[in-house]
Amino acid sequence: MIKSAFLMLVLLHAFASAAETQSKRNSTLTLDEVVSAAKKSFPGLLAAEQRKQVAVGELTAAEGGFDTLLKSQNRWSIAGLYENQNNEVSLEQPTKFWGTTFFGGWRRGVGDYPVYEGKSQTTDSGEARIGVNVPLWRNREIDRRRASLQQAELGQLIAGHEYEQALIEATRVASFRYWDWVLAGQRLMVANHLLQIAEQRDKGIRERVAAGDIPEFEALDNQRAIIERQERVVAAQRLLEQSAIQLSLYWRDDAGQPQLPDATQLPENFPDPDSIKTLSVAEAMQTSLNQRPEPKRLELQAKQTETELELQQNQRAPAVDLTVSAANDIGNSKEKLNRNELYVGLNIDIPLQQRTATGRAQVAAANVRRLSWDRQLQNERIAAEVKDVYSALSALRKRLSLSADQLSAAEQLAEGEKTRFELGESTLLFVNLREIAKGDAALQYAEATASLFRSFADYQAILGMREQLDQLSN
Repeated sequence: MIKSAFLMLVLLHAFASAAETQSKRNSTLTLDEVVSAAKKSFPGLLAAEQRKQVAVGELTAAEGGFDTLLKSQNRWSIAGLYENQNNEVSLEQPTKFWGTTFFGGWRRGVGDYPVYEGKSQTTDSGEARIGVNVPLWRNREIDRRRASLQQAELGQLIAGHEYEQALIEATRVASFRYWDWVLAGQRLMVANHLLQIAEQRDKGIRERVAAGDIPEFEALDNQRAIIERQERVVAAQRLLEQSAIQLSLYWRDDAGQPQLPDATQLPENFPDPDSIKTLSVAEAMQTSLNQRPEPKRLELQAKQTETELELQQNQRAPAVDLTVSAANDIGNSKEKLNRNELYVGLNIDIPLQQRTATGRAQVAAANVRRLSWDRQLQNERIAAEVKDVYSALSALRKRLSLSADQLSAAEQLAEGEKTRFELGESTLLFVNLREIAKGDAALQYAEATASLFRSFADYQAILGMREQLDQLSN
């Protein structure tokens, strides 16, 4: 009994889940749903997201340049005139403060040593050392560790802008695919409507032929029209399936897999074209320059390169390092080896030819100039894109108005020709031509509307908008 009740609950849950899934699939698919699914599961965006993780790893690696370093050296003399043992453990801590490095450690040297190696001998407890190394010229203002850290920090920001760019492009293309799918649905609807008109008219024509009201070839002409319109339906159905497949790359299920939208999920029509609102050209130009990730990315890449140039110019200077260290033997020794020592050192390293740093500085300087030109070109390209999209939106609004007028005229002509045919003042040939013209006008209006919304998707991408307007999703 308990087993049967449990089985019944499982079945009810399965039926409920299936019903919920079917309900979701039968509801109208909106642009917002497509874009949201793409943001969660589109592979191109997931790959861009991993680039951000790469940048995090590169930053961690750069921070590792300041990790504390533990060293250990051990040596045993196992044969020879002098038998001794040397053990040394040291710590080094690089810092960001002027490239200063602190060091300290412990060493122990016991056994027999020749006179010239007397400094190697310590008490049985060993010797403690501590010191600091301060660059006075090269590596003072910047060194490889600090440069790599700055570049990695900038790299994180660059990866974020690269992801924003990928997100904007994915949103734009997903919008294109959605409007293509809606347009394909409108095309199929028009083709089906024309076919239904011809099929519904067929019975009446046959009755009129039988009554001798019209010649028999009129019925044959209507059969030809039916076949022609059936072909249009097949072509429109294929186009709808093709657009659905393309849309499925962006509309994905919870598991991230592409899912094909059903024809039942098509909206009845496009949103109201008047719902499209835009800024002024001047406002759009400024907004685009402020929000687009490409100029920001190029600016950060320029800063990375400027950091490299600063480093290489610094590396051409002589290395002058000041070292201060102190040592103290631990414990007591019968040889009276206990020493308190203080050392001050000045290390100088002068590359005579400097070709490595000079060459790298030349490369970095050329890259700085290259990125400057790239940024100028990018800003000019953005300005051109803003002007072009406004031109396109203006032309499409005019085209849409003309298409609406053409559709209205075509509908009136089709109805008038149908009335004339029923009165015996026209032929089916002219009726078919008027109906085809009406269907073509409806398609032109739908294509103009789809082009307008695709152009608006371009507008949003050009302005760097990552979100679609809610009104276009309803």
